[in-house]
Amino acid sequence: MFSFRQHYFCTFVAYNKTQMDINQNYREAVKTIKEAILRSQYRAATSVNKEQLSLYYGIGRYVSKNSRIGFWGKGAIEQISSLLQKELPGLRGFSTSNIKNMRVFYEEWEPVLNRQPLADEFNWSDFFSIGFSHHTEIISKAKTLEARLFYIHECATRYWSKYTLRDYLKADLYSHRG
Repeated sequence: MFSFRQHYFCTFVAYNKTQMDINQNYREAVKTIKEAILRSQYRAATSVNKEQLSLYYGIGRYVSKNSRIGFWGKGAIEQISSLLQKELPGLRGFSTSNIKNMRVFYEEWEPVLNRQPLADEFNWSDFFSIGFSHHTEIISKAKTLEARLFYIHECATRYWSKYTLRDYLKADLYSHRG
């Protein structure tokens, strides 16, 4: 027969083991749910990036055709940006400089994306998984296709912020990699 202390100790140990098992189960549940949430958020962000990049590419094409070889004169992009702000109050991402960035985005990628066959090293998943601000940084600093693809891949796989990307572009990581 157990004394009260022995009985209390055995009950306490059994209770704590049960609590630890429950806590471990909760931790596993949290880990599983957290992973599902993060995967879903990543897929959603990639989907948004794809739509946004497609939109910006199309706007860039339209602006390029009209401002470079079309009938638009100086100040057209500024005027369009201003009118867009009036038509769609609160609209973000369509400043004069951003519309010009869309034009550059189109003009820099159009020869690559329309080349047949498309370069084997081109990874659409990487391309669409990074945002427009990353693309504009890469286009402005990396001048070769190989360097651009390198930075796109690194951003996509290492989840670099725009500021981390800037640091690596400034350090010319592409030229100094091992």
